[in-house]
Formats: sequence, C-alpha cells, structure tokens
Amino acid sequence: MRVSIGIDLGSSRVKLLALDEEGNALGVTLASYATESRAAGYAEQNPDRWWDALRLAMSELLSRPALRGADVAGLGLTGQMHGAVFLDESGLPLRPALMWSDGRAEAETSEIEEIIPRDELVARTGNRSNVSFTAPKIMWVARHEEAVYARTRWIVQPKDALRFRLTGEVAGDVSDASATLLFDLKARAWSDEICERLGINPNLLPPLSESEARAGSLREDAARALGLPAGIAVAIGGADAPAAALGLGLAREANTGGQVLVSLGTGGQVLAPTAEPRFDPEGRIHGLCHVVPGQWCVMAAILSAAAALDWTVRLLSPEDANGRRQLLAAAAKVPAGSDGLLFLPYLRGERTPHFDPAARGALVGMRMSHGPAEMTRAVLEGVAFALAEGLDLMRGVGVEASSGVVAGGGVNRLWQQIIADVLDMPITLGATEHASARGAALLGAVAAELIPSSAEVTQPLPADTRVMEPIPANVRLYSELAGPYRELYGRLPKF
Repeated sequence: MRVSIGIDLGSSRVKLLALDEEGNALGVTLASYATESRAAGYAEQNPDRWWDALRLAMSELLSRPALRGADVAGLGLTGQMHGAVFLDESGLPLRPALMWSDGRAEAETSEIEEIIPRDELVARTGNRSNVSFTAPKIMWVARHEEAVYARTRWIVQPKDALRFRLTGEVAGDVSDASATLLFDLKARAWSDEICERLGINPNLLPPLSESEARAGSLREDAARALGLPAGIAVAIGGADAPAAALGLGLAREANTGGQVLVSLGTGGQVLAPTAEPRFDPEGRIHGLCHVVPGQWCVMAAILSAAAALDWTVRLLSPEDANGRRQLLAAAAKVPAGSDGLLFLPYLRGERTPHFDPAARGALVGMRMSHGPAEMTRAVLEGVAFALAEGLDLMRGVGVEASSGVVAGGGVNRLWQQIIADVLDMPITLGATEHASARGAALLGAVAAELIPSSAEVTQPLPADTRVMEPIPANVRLYSELAGPYRELYGRLPKF
C-alpha cells in the first residue's frame, strides 16, 4: 500500500494526514507549538519548534496500525500564509519567524501605498497593502534589524522553511507567493518591478513552481529523524486556504458549479476557485493563485472566527471543561437574532472588508435579560455576518455562489445552520475538518506520481448527510439585521 502524507503547518500546531492511493484517510496526528509576543503587536514562532512538532506528530502517525508496513511514497506541505522566515546562506533561520498575525509593520504598510497607489497595487498583485502580508514585514526587518537583513540569503514562507529541512532545496509556490504583495498575479511570477520600488532585493525570494511540482527528495538526515525512507518525493506545496479547497474537491471547472468554501479556523475565509484572476478595485478581498495549475482564487478573510468562539468560552466559562458544549447547547435554544444583541468580531482588528488593524470588537444592544446563551449565539451570528459581507464583495467581482462547504476546527451544528441562514444557501459539512492537510497530501500524491495531477480531483469528496438548508424565517430576520450590523463599524467611536 503506497501512501502520501500531508503536512499542514498551522498557526498553532502541525497536522499530519495520511492518504492511500484511493484517497482514503489512514490517520491524523497533531502537535502544538507556541507563538511568542515580545512586544505589543508582535507574533513570532521559532522554526526549530516546527521541526520538533513535526517529528513528534510523524512518530505518532507512523505508529498507527493503519500505517504499519505502508510504503510512504510522498510528502506534501501547506501552512499559514503571509509569514516571513529569514534564512542565511546555509538555510538556517536568522531570527524568529514573523507570522501572519504580526502587526508591527503598520508604518511600512502605509508606506507601500504611498509608493505604489492602491489601484495599481491591486491591479498587479490582486491585493491592497495590509499589515498581515509579507512585504511590510520584510521592509520592517530591513529598517529595524539591519544586521539580520544584511546576512539574509532567502526570505521564505513558513512551510517553505520546513520543506528546506526536508529536502535541502530552497523553493516557493505561486499560491503562497500571491499572498505577499510582491507577486504579479496574472503572470504567476514574482514582480521584480514591485520589489525594486519597495526596496526589496528580488534575489532574496525563492524560485517558484506550481504547488503540485516535485520540490526534491527527502534527505537522509531528515528521513532518519522522521522515521521515513530517504529519497521519497516531496511536493512544493501551497497556502492553506487554497489547499483546503483542493482537499474538499473545489478544484476543477473553477466555481462553475457555484460552490464556495467556508472555513472556520482561527480566522475565517470564504474562498472560490476561478478560471482567471478577479480583482476588487478597492482591494477589500484577496486575489490569489490556486494550488491547482492554471486556476486562481478569490477569498474574503476575517481575522477572528473560531478565535472569537474560543474567546467567548474563556470569558463565560473559564473553569469548565465542558463549557464550550454547554454554551453551544444553551445558544441553540435562543431564537435567531439573539434577542437584539449584535456582535462585531473584530477582536484582533479586521481584514475584509475594512482592512483596519485598529478595529475593535463589540457587543451592542445588551440588556439585563441577556446572558451567556444570547452572548454566545450573538458571537456565532456576528462571525456569519462578517463572512456574508465578504461573500457579497466576491459576488460583486463575478463569483457564483449558490452553495457552500464548511470546514475547520470551529465547525459545529449550530454554527453551520446560522451560516446557512445568514448566507441564504445550503451549507454542507465537509467530509473532513482536516481539509488543508488533505489538500497537502493530494499534492504529495502528485509529486510521487500516485495520481496524475491535482486537477484530477474532479468531484467533491463524499460529505456526510449533514446539509443545512436555510430556514426562511431566519433568512428574513438576518436580512433585516445585516444593515444594522454593517453600520456598526462606522458608528462606533475610534479610540
């Protein structure tokens, strides 16, 4: 039995998923690592801890009965987007990696749109300047850590730094590169012109390939550390959101069926594959390359989805191990609309549609009659309203959206129904919450020649029977509440 393993380097943990040649999942394992914050707005991770977590998770995965005696033929990678890992000539990290959630480069973010007007930047890269992206992070390091920058030979994404330890080859892929602000979206290549205008040496950026291409072979020292055969194929890999779309079957015919991905991870995304690049002139949504060759994606991204629910549980039930389950059960008994309570999920600033790192969250309309149940439901509804706002912008650039597939660690029955009602379309629970890892495993399978190409994943994966249809009365109510929700951001005081 030949097997491909997907490696998903997430915001807080690495996730491994093994697939056989028929696409059956044989096991999933996880291992965590910490994010450090040395100052307000900083978010850094030690790349050595990624390797430690990978070794731990791989050891556990290979010990599973389903994989004993399996022939591991390929590895694929995916991971968190918008990072910056600074490597020296030997490929060793020069400093902790800056993560997507690092917000220190606000001055550089503004400076980018002074150098390159927003309309030009969006038309070239598919995106506006944002503090989460890679380019302002590079500019910050060049300005504030000159000695580090002077020793830098390569600047790569997190999953690419991990793959270097696997293969010894420096490489990047078009999907992650398209989320840096240094990439020509139509050409599917780095933009030397943009790099030079921003004062970034384009030679510091890795050579690019499509995500399913073979990056190299597993080197002997890495193979020994991981308990794998040396020489197996390692795919280039891709960014986590497009990889999740591949893992759930949203690959072929680029959205002609009108199905979109709704992802409920730490943050939240609505993503649709497209046959060509699509741009919002104001850059309120993201244009990206898909991990499938010849395809692109349109994505709306919010910064707090499952993170908002986690915050609610910590706030309302900090000592109860069953607090999440009990709060969700109570919230399910509250009628739609949370008795007039509205929630803005801007707990860490916001991306789509405001691109405002200083945006604040809010619970608005509180009364004495409100309690934990109403507050919890309002949080779930607020995240759904934020996703719907992004979906409307996607429709405005020509994306079809008639149904959705929901995936991610934050998925639960109540939230799935709320999203169906707010978005007013059927929402199917994806066959796996590990969609990004599955997408990575499929890319690894292509690199190992177990399947011919990622575009061959032609049909959505079998989902369970849990399809939530919109409830008409709830749809009408949420439609009425959408206006007041969208007005809140502009009406709240800025301080």
